Amino acid sequence: MHSTLSTIFLSSILLTPGLIAEEDPKEKPSHCHTVEPNGTFTAPIFLAQDPEKKEATLHIVATFDKSNYGMNFNGFSKGAAGYDIPVGWKVKVVFCNNSAVPHSVIVVDAEEASTKINLGEEPYFDGASTPSPVAGTTSAIEKFEFVVDEPGEFAFACGFPTHSANGHWIFLNAKSDIKKASFVTPKEEAPKAE
Repeated sequence: MHSTLSTIFLSSILLTPGLIAEEDPKEKPSHCHTVEPNGTFTAPIFLAQDPEKKEATLHIVATFDKSNYGMNFNGFSKGAAGYDIPVGWKVKVVFCNNSAVPHSVIVVDAEEASTKINLGEEPYFDGASTPSPVAGTTSAIEKFEFVVDEPGEFAFACGFPTHSANGHWIFLNAKSDIKKASFVTPKEEAPKAE
């Protein structure tokens, strides 16, 4: 059974002024989460939202930890977690790749995420991908935004060839019957860095 986590997930290094430059969509991060000197783990905020404006900001971190050989988003893979977004909302994505291995994000039909070897360059929704989903990027932050304009089961998938088919995807459920966005996980606690 899944639990819903909304605007939580501790404080974020992604929200530190200067780490993400508005003028430069490709900022070189040192890491998208940190372990404090006392051993405390600081995870990014994976979801922030404004229901009145019908907007959600999602932070999607590739290689968040070592699970699934590093092919994970926010510590999850193979659709074990993801986002529920109301239909009609604008979605702003801040993508961070912690790895020297190329990764990207592209929104595709949920079935394609686990079956297609090459997802191509065209996302399901207009604008719903990093700039070069097939080539990917290394150790960078990229931003994009799109509108969820129809209900259905979709996925945030890594567009680098074979990654998605090997589990590098989380779900995106576009729902007409909800009023708020949520980050849905199979566990009550936040993922732990390894």
